[in-house]
Amino acid sequence: MREHTRLQVCDLVQCEGICCSDGAFLLEEDEATIRKVVTANPEHFRHLPQPYIIDGEWEGYRAPKTAVRPYRYRSRPRHFSDTRCVFAEQDGKCSLQTLAVAQGKHKWAYKPKGCWLFPLWADERDKLIVPPRSRRDDPNNLGPSYPGFVAFTPCGKHAPKGKVWWMALREEVDCFRKGGEPE
Repeated sequence: MREHTRLQVCDLVQCEGICCSDGAFLLEEDEATIRKVVTANPEHFRHLPQPYIIDGEWEGYRAPKTAVRPYRYRSRPRHFSDTRCVFAEQDGKCSLQTLAVAQGKHKWAYKPKGCWLFPLWADERDKLIVPPRSRRDDPNNLGPSYPGFVAFTPCGKHAPKGKVWWMALREEVDCFRKGGEPE
């Protein structure tokens, strides 16, 4: 029997939001929400460049994504870029999330699905996909030049002393099962 992936709970101070290093690909509804929220709250998003959403491409996949800006991490995998999503605040928190909290909404009310769900993700049939137990199993493992993504992030790599993934990510799993609607 295969053992379950175990994870450490996210510690933004330690990882500096390394999961945001490439920005985030957006679903159509994510892009619409972000554009609406940024337009309605320009003072909160003064830090955004133009454009803050760009046309992204990765391994033949094309979709809108958040732009990135230069950022030097204290520590990062060699194949990760020294960039960070433009929605990241200086302390690594997501400005979409900090706005939602300031407005008394659920913290993920404006955040893209792929961001709040990370290190989990949903496939094209909206089936929940668990973080890989090993780097070899990382779905983004393209070989020596790009050996993966999720398994290289502190909250996505298997941690033998961590919690079983569905316990470490209980809030994300519960929200996903409710149709992705944060309460």
